[in-house]
Amino acid sequence: MKIIIADSCSLILLSKCTLLAGLAERFTVFIPGGVMNEVVTRETVKKFPDAKIISSLVSAKKIKAVRVKIKDAVFPVSIDKGETEALVLARKTKGSILATDDGKAIKACRYLNLPFIISPKIVLELYRLDMIDFEKAKSSIKKMKIIGRYSADIIADVLLELEVLRNA
Repeated sequence: MKIIIADSCSLILLSKCTLLAGLAERFTVFIPGGVMNEVVTRETVKKFPDAKIISSLVSAKKIKAVRVKIKDAVFPVSIDKGETEALVLARKTKGSILATDDGKAIKACRYLNLPFIISPKIVLELYRLDMIDFEKAKSSIKKMKIIGRYSADIIADVLLELEVLRNA
């Protein structure tokens, strides 16, 4: 079973698209404490449904919040604490993949040869595994186009890949 280390942006996007619970059912999902502190606070849980979903999944132990020590962590770019902790945890967790949509974290993954996946590609994987149907996958990718920070090229490539998968 694949282990997914998620950072804040991926958690939020997947939650907003109602895909996070399904992902946590199929895969082991870890989030560093710094990410948990960024995403789930009393205020965010009251204001944002996605924060409430994330909090519920952690409380139900479907997502595991993990304490991470970032002592001596050096990366080629300056990144926030949550992303730093996610990178450190991904480096330490054998067989894991980092779910991130943060450009600097992606650059760090490339530099460190760490496997990573962006949220639209997670949608494709959930479709490939028959966990969501075509319409749910397509609507989730289109929603990510609006609420995420993806280029038109990335979204177009993912939608094309989705069509190819459907017709295969």
